[in-house]
Amino acid sequence: MQLKYSAIKGLLLLVLGAAFAPCVAQPVLNRNITMNVNDQPLGSVLHIMEDKGKFNFSYNSNLIRQDSLVNIHVANQTVKDALDKLLNNQFEYREAENFVILRYAPYQLAMTTDKFLNDDQSCVITGYVANERNGQKLQNASVYCRRPIASALTDADGHFEIKIKNENQPVILTVSKENYKDTSVTFLSDVKVTENKSGTSSANGGNGGYRYLPGDLSGVEKSGVGKLFISAKQQIQSLNLGGLITQSPFQVSLAPGLGTHGAFSGQVVNAVSLNIAGGYNAGVNGVELGLFNLDKSDVKSFQLGILFNVVGGSVEGIQIGGAFNQVLKDVNGVQAALGFNNVEGNVSGVQWAAGFNIGKKLNGVQLAVLNIASSDVNGLQIAPVNIASGKFTGIQLGGLFNYAKDLKGIQIGLINASDNSSGVSIGLLNFVQNGYHVGGVYSNETTDANLVYKTGTHSFYNIILAGAKLDKNKKQYTYGVGYGNELPVFNFLAFNTEATASYVYQGNGRYLNVLYRLDETLNIKLGHSFGVQAGPSLNFFYNQQKNPVAGYNFVPNEPNHHQTNNPKYTRWLGWTVGINFF
Repeated sequence: MQLKYSAIKGLLLLVLGAAFAPCVAQPVLNRNITMNVNDQPLGSVLHIMEDKGKFNFSYNSNLIRQDSLVNIHVANQTVKDALDKLLNNQFEYREAENFVILRYAPYQLAMTTDKFLNDDQSCVITGYVANERNGQKLQNASVYCRRPIASALTDADGHFEIKIKNENQPVILTVSKENYKDTSVTFLSDVKVTENKSGTSSANGGNGGYRYLPGDLSGVEKSGVGKLFISAKQQIQSLNLGGLITQSPFQVSLAPGLGTHGAFSGQVVNAVSLNIAGGYNAGVNGVELGLFNLDKSDVKSFQLGILFNVVGGSVEGIQIGGAFNQVLKDVNGVQAALGFNNVEGNVSGVQWAAGFNIGKKLNGVQLAVLNIASSDVNGLQIAPVNIASGKFTGIQLGGLFNYAKDLKGIQIGLINASDNSSGVSIGLLNFVQNGYHVGGVYSNETTDANLVYKTGTHSFYNIILAGAKLDKNKKQYTYGVGYGNELPVFNFLAFNTEATASYVYQGNGRYLNVLYRLDETLNIKLGHSFGVQAGPSLNFFYNQQKNPVAGYNFVPNEPNHHQTNNPKYTRWLGWTVGINFF
């Protein structure tokens, strides 16, 4: 009975697995969809198709008029058939993971060969590439072999010559050119058919480990450094081949285009890339060393550029550049440079530079002379100047200036600024644009009139003040800074605790005379823009000046001042009363 139950269970699992396996492995272009759309913008129709087919499109928006009105009626037809109807067979479709890459290709290529020389070491193929419709010979068409890796460009007469290592397998040549559909031709010789690990015979050519990457991969080539070091021949190859990518265990190059992969290097992801002067790859999944390194897609593990590194994709691991590192997408790891690090995407990890660091969203640490994060920050920024243009959660430690658009953490610096703050700013001057702003006129037992400005948050604000004693025979001038806290009791009532330090001028500027005050006051708000504040104070006065100056007040001679164990210090209880303007 137990055996019979196990057999039924196994059969059921087998049937269910067979039923669901094709759904999982089904290529995107073979998925069936149903659509009935009239007079809708093409961009909206493509979004509907994405939702129904459970995939995403990748295409150059400049080549597709998304606002043009279209009609499409398909019932349980494949994505490919639906696209043929929608785009009038003007595009070529390539699959990349769960993406469909739309490549504008209204024309068809034709390839003819005039020579095929084969020996034990290599084979040489020559021929012509033309427009199939009118026979016009085409210049700068990419002719390449996927396995083994080899490539060539057609000349002004459409002629090509390509040399391929003989591996006793069929040779499959593919021709690609911008605005043309790809064309492949198979050349057979003495073929030894063997079984590969995927269960398909190597005689059929397979895909040679090739795949397509979605998105625009031309960022490095369009950069200033890319235009300087990447040859026109390689840029044409990249334009023709787009996101076609293969893998190789290693590359050795003298300069971009002068290496083991030749002009095809921009389409190859290498496990090890050794660049004597500089190199250009599709990407690296391992180690890359060179005087300079250029990679159009992702770099993983370790990259060292004595001069610089420029990466068009993301970096995961460690990246070290002598002068600078530039990454067009994200960094997840450690990035170090003597000059600067510039990341156009997000940074998770550590950025260190002797010059400056730039990133978008930061989750980690930035350490440099200048740190800039154009989005949210969760971590630590250490530099004389730190800027975070989004929500900041963490610590900004700046010698001169810190700015955070929405401060949720701590700022420590000479000058701190933010647009909004629920955090803490500690510095000589702290400004919160949409925070606590109070101006006031005060009087106390030491100075008749004081102008005060308070800025920050209710829980922690900065105080800037200046005052004078108005008696012409006992003149006295003060200026200083401080910190305060407002504890609300009711909407109209609060308690304020304020600590200030002020320089006191008593007629002789050669001496340091400092008044320290701790005020505990009651703050009564009489309206949206007016209030009164009053309360007692505790005062300590440090006085280096030994003798009074005629016409000026001498604070130690004031009544009710008490000496301390240090003759330069006196202390007393005082008072404050004033008017606030909000």
